[in-house]
Amino acid sequence: MAKTRMPKNGGLTTDGSGEASVHTVKVPLWPYLVTPTSSVGLAVATGLAHWRWADSPGSMGAAAAGLTLAGTALTALTWRASAARDIVRRAVATTTCLAGSVWAIGATIAAPWSTPWLDMWLIGAPTASIAMGVVRVLRNRGGDAAAGGGLADAVKSLRNAAVARPTIKGAKATAAVTLEAGTSVKELAGDRGALASALDVPETAVRVIPNPDSARRGRVEVVPVDQLRDMIPWPGLSAPGRSIAEPIVLGVMEDGEPLMLWLPGDHAAGRNAAHFLIVGMSGAGKTEVILNIAAEVISRRDAELWLADPRKGDQLPTWARNGAVRVALTEDDTNEMLEDVAIDITGRARQIGAHGHKQWTPGCRQCPRYRVVIVDEAAQVAAGNPLVTELTEAARSAGISLLFGLQRVSHDRFPTSARANIPGSICLGVDKDVDAGMALSEATLDAGAMPWAWKNTKPGYLYAEIPGTDTTRWTMPCRSFVADEDHRAAAIAPFIGGQPATGPTTPQPEPARPAPRPRPRQEPDMDDEHDDEPNEPNRAINPNDPPTTSTPPSRSASRPAYPASPSDYASRPWPASRHTSTYAGT
Repeated sequence: MAKTRMPKNGGLTTDGSGEASVHTVKVPLWPYLVTPTSSVGLAVATGLAHWRWADSPGSMGAAAAGLTLAGTALTALTWRASAARDIVRRAVATTTCLAGSVWAIGATIAAPWSTPWLDMWLIGAPTASIAMGVVRVLRNRGGDAAAGGGLADAVKSLRNAAVARPTIKGAKATAAVTLEAGTSVKELAGDRGALASALDVPETAVRVIPNPDSARRGRVEVVPVDQLRDMIPWPGLSAPGRSIAEPIVLGVMEDGEPLMLWLPGDHAAGRNAAHFLIVGMSGAGKTEVILNIAAEVISRRDAELWLADPRKGDQLPTWARNGAVRVALTEDDTNEMLEDVAIDITGRARQIGAHGHKQWTPGCRQCPRYRVVIVDEAAQVAAGNPLVTELTEAARSAGISLLFGLQRVSHDRFPTSARANIPGSICLGVDKDVDAGMALSEATLDAGAMPWAWKNTKPGYLYAEIPGTDTTRWTMPCRSFVADEDHRAAAIAPFIGGQPATGPTTPQPEPARPAPRPRPRQEPDMDDEHDDEPNEPNRAINPNDPPTTSTPPSRSASRPAYPASPSDYASRPWPASRHTSTYAGT
């Protein structure tokens, strides 16, 4: 078994050494050794047979007859067994078997070391070995895909289609398809089950990608072997200490490329800022994806994380609660946090637009930090809440991305109007196809996405619709990284300043008279070329400000008014109760 080392995860650095990670691809050598090994074995066998029967003419005659029958049977078997292969491979295999049978009969009668049998063996054995090796190498360049019973024949058997010569790249076979006039590629997509049966592969291994410029043209992709079956360990933060404008790497796509997520917009790239739905049934790996995103946001110098989990907030890791600027662990706290996000939109938009920017811009000293608001178990606070819809309509232009994690995006769990305003989706395993239809676009599902086939049996498997990326790749299965919690906590530690405060494990009332405290710094040094100051960590907790048991103030009295100007916004004081979780340090 030969081994070759190939780039993994798109060549991303994972250990800080500057070298790309690699994985080992095993290339089997035994198929190339079958012919030369058989040639040597046949020479030894004919030598022993000649020594055994040479002195007995009767025995030699019987042996010759037996060898003739055996050779004929083997030749016929080879011809029949290679019927599913292309004509070249079938002819080479059958000719090699026939030539070996004829030589074995003559060498047994006359001795394999005699002339001309030894000379024939010295020439024929290497020739047959090289021929079979060449045929096998060429098979990996498209021979199998074009073979009878292969991809091209399978498509033609279902539809009267013109199929280009299939190409094989890695484990994926791809063929361009042109259907007859009056037939749509969507009809071929509906035949995925029959196509998978013809190819003897799982239905999830077949994808039909339409051509955006033609209704009857497209391509068929087949990946017969699951390339994501092994768990993918978290390689570390993708861009620690750098800008949130750089992509977040969440995992690996089926073709080995990194799964990258962008949150801020980029005018030059034609990409708008994005909100995301993160959907998956219990046990599908949704929380792991959310924690990986949270860790990336905390590590970026010009971003801040607002994190809410109204259902199971006590299970959030300490690093997440300490690294977030704002934490909400109850339903009431989450609702107040969303209201404060809405209040901030006008001020942030004014601050961004005052110096001529239409959207948050990396490297701008006058823009606030990019805010990422993650609400896990969002169904508990989003159902019937009109504020969620308002936020999805207005937050992006103010440098805010909203990420909602929930198990099902039905109308009774999440507002349909808000869902229409969220362009990005990360869909892990779901229970039914109707659940996937509420999380993924129709085009992605028509092309072959089937997250309901996984359910929660393959944690981390997902389809990702990332705004600004090639939509034809949205149909490609991906798998998220799985982090060791100690490893992730150690990676985040340098970006969390101060010591976490210790506090009670049960909710406590808010202070009666909240003391003003400065809000998170809104104008960081964003100049890459002149920034000599160390990266400032996100701070979520004031260790000298523990919760008390006093009566909380009214919400109308504690909420500040809209800022009058960008300068007022940047220096606006915040109540301690709005920035410090009552679960701090637990």
